[in-house]
Amino acid sequence: MTIAVLPPQADPDGGAGGGHGFVVRLSRRGVLRLAGFEPTQPLSGQRCLTRAAFDSARPLAPGFGVETGLTIDLVRKGFRVVEVPVPLRHRVTGRDLAAQLHRGVQYVHVARALAVRWLPLG
Repeated sequence: MTIAVLPPQADPDGGAGGGHGFVVRLSRRGVLRLAGFEPTQPLSGQRCLTRAAFDSARPLAPGFGVETGLTIDLVRKGFRVVEVPVPLRHRVTGRDLAAQLHRGVQYVHVARALAVRWLPLG
């Protein structure tokens, strides 16, 4: 699986944009702890994977936990995961109330994906 690593993104006014890093840090640390791989941009949805990798990772984690779960599951199963710098741009989430609520939902989804993978398989 390849994961796109985007350059720093700016908001429409030219500011840094984006969040505070809580969700990214949670995901990055969780992937490192549970799979031994430290992704640069663990929440990047720009990915390419083989059919075999996709089938092996199913069922996928729901919601915003999909990228975190996908990375952990594939690394644990021995698939190669590589990050590739790409010159892509995307719309940066603001810092208003709606954006903060969105980040809260992301945090819960990533935490759930990590918790499910943390529990011993029974």
